[in-house]
Amino acid sequence: MAHHSDAPRRSPGAARDPEAQAGALRRWTGRHGLLAYTVLACGISWSLLISGFLGARAGTLDPDGALVWVLIQVAAGGPLIAAVVVLALTRGRRGLGELARSIVRWRVHPVWYAFVLLAVPLLGLAATWVFHPAAMAASLAQNWSLLYTQLPLGVLSIALFTGLAEEPGWRGYAQPTANQRHRPLTAALIVSVIWALWHLPNALFGQGAVETLAHLLATVVNGFVLAWVYNATAGSVLLVMLLHGAQNATGGLVLLLFEGSADGPTRTGYYLISALVFGALMVVVTVRTRGRLGLPSPGAHGTHRSGGTP
Repeated sequence: MAHHSDAPRRSPGAARDPEAQAGALRRWTGRHGLLAYTVLACGISWSLLISGFLGARAGTLDPDGALVWVLIQVAAGGPLIAAVVVLALTRGRRGLGELARSIVRWRVHPVWYAFVLLAVPLLGLAATWVFHPAAMAASLAQNWSLLYTQLPLGVLSIALFTGLAEEPGWRGYAQPTANQRHRPLTAALIVSVIWALWHLPNALFGQGAVETLAHLLATVVNGFVLAWVYNATAGSVLLVMLLHGAQNATGGLVLLLFEGSADGPTRTGYYLISALVFGALMVVVTVRTRGRLGLPSPGAHGTHRSGGTP
């Protein structure tokens, strides 16, 4: 005797609904990769930072406690997490593998290491000297050893932690994605502005309005420098991690040199100095590269593989 199950039967389409939804999400993310990345990176970082800030203000979180520290660290890694998620959705293991290889891509022309590790700090220090000559001379005379102790350690530590948390996202994913859809200058501007706005929650943690605006301006300008180095080194995220470290460590060194002094630049002042000197540099680079910012001319083949000279 045949037995008939009373269990309700699912329609053939019902089992495929999750797969269909996943496929639709994958296609949408593939078409709007930069938007998806931006929403995810900002969503992760902003939600965690704002939650931590509100929790501390309400007294439910200890601002110096372990949980707030974890929230801040995860928030800092929002760009890296977003890049991994978007690439996993759209390109799978191949995309993740390419990102991983770009993070360890060290075979570039030595001139780029010289620019990142020597020229960038020297430009920042020299520009500060121009605006604060007497104070800079006196401070360096007393603390010159910081140039070979504090600065190199700062570059490497910031590159390893801050650079790794941010640059695989901003330059490793967002920059090449923008490059595919826009002209180099426009692509650099778009990514730099998004990167600057990602920093907005800093205003919750003691950064005033004027300092926030100066920080945003300096971030946008330095974003162009990062885009140029990324493009010109055939997509070396390692080099832009080091550049990120050099940019931040130089600013930190300047503020350390003038700590407690009324004669040196404030944090806001250094942001403006940085924006001025590196803005001038990028005007020269833009003219010299005819707006390509290190990208090969359309139709060129093979010139973007090995990392050329500036």
